[in-house]
Amino acid sequence: MAMRCLSSLPLLSASGSGKACAAVRTHHTPSAAAHRRIRTHMSVATGGEQALTAKEQSQEPDYGVVSMHHVGILCENLERSMAFYQDLLGLKVNPARPNDKLPYRGAWLWVGSEMIHLMELPNPDPLTGRPEHGGRDRHTCIAIRDVLKLKEIFDKAGISYTLSKSGRPAIFARDPDGNALEFTQV
Repeated sequence: MAMRCLSSLPLLSASGSGKACAAVRTHHTPSAAAHRRIRTHMSVATGGEQALTAKEQSQEPDYGVVSMHHVGILCENLERSMAFYQDLLGLKVNPARPNDKLPYRGAWLWVGSEMIHLMELPNPDPLTGRPEHGGRDRHTCIAIRDVLKLKEIFDKAGISYTLSKSGRPAIFARDPDGNALEFTQV
């Protein structure tokens, strides 16, 4: 279908083609999940914040999304990556996660209640030609309390970084393997 009418959403108003929209609405009612996705995208686009109502919270997917558990990051040399993630950034190893049960070397590092899984495996991504600013590349975002303190740590360690292009308190850097990381102040 070339056109969808979303005029039933509270953030959008009806366009001049009300009859066509009414016809579409009678044949296609977006699911609650679709409404949440659209409202979230609109909230992000308009800069508005919206709290989910109890009804919307009760309409979570049946399989039970809880949170992000971990992000897998490839590294060429585990010791070099541990020097960056553990020694420089101060992330702690999760000793309960298995290192010796996988067919490659790795480590699980706590990031709040979630984790980064470092995996010593060949990296299929090119290391050259990547954007200087990590916000224009695949990246992992870590919430932090103080961007200026992290900037000082990066300056002292000689780590290259860029600040957020939007002016919000965020800093982008790359790990020793070129993986882009965003650190956003919350």
